[in-house]
Amino acid sequence: FIEEEGADLRESLKELIPHGFGVHHAGMSAFERNAVEKLFMDKKIRVLVCTSTLAWGVNLPTHAVIIKGTQIYSPQQKGTTYLSSLDVLQMFGRAGRKGFDSFGEACIITTAEDVQYYLCILNHQLDIESQFVNHLPDGLNAEIVLGNVSSIADGAAWLQHTYHYIRTLKCPKKYGTTIPKSDPHIEAFRANLIHSAAMKLA
Repeated sequence: FIEEEGADLRESLKELIPHGFGVHHAGMSAFERNAVEKLFMDKKIRVLVCTSTLAWGVNLPTHAVIIKGTQIYSPQQKGTTYLSSLDVLQMFGRAGRKGFDSFGEACIITTAEDVQYYLCILNHQLDIESQFVNHLPDGLNAEIVLGNVSSIADGAAWLQHTYHYIRTLKCPKKYGTTIPKSDPHIEAFRANLIHSAAMKLA
């Protein structure tokens, strides 16, 4: 393949492919990605290092999946967050696909503090998490119209009566915060959420 069609491949790929290794990411050209996918399907590439996008957009069954690292950057939270349960299950679903293999293997490499979270994912024991913050501006707007909220302090107090607040106290890391000893009821965090939602309404 390298001799016949590999002229447009970058040198690093040309060096890897003969050894049965490949890479796949958004920084590659369409030709390179298609070539790597075809070689992997044809079992010319045995080990493919790729981004999570491959598990979503390309149907590439495999025998084994290894997820290395479970913290990803979230623009919404302006920091790192967990790799979602949907991402993990989607990637693991590539292993041992019926019709391609008799069984599959999946491995996740994470930190000791996060391992329980991912064990819960695989055992389908996850708690129901709040998605309210995604719709907070709408909820805040309704409370303002009803006359229940007229200040940041009012909004923060209102937020304290939501399931989002309960889950944030239980699992602050999932909601992009910590619980300092000086602020056990995360008043500053709630005020910041209300301020951000109010700015979207302005």
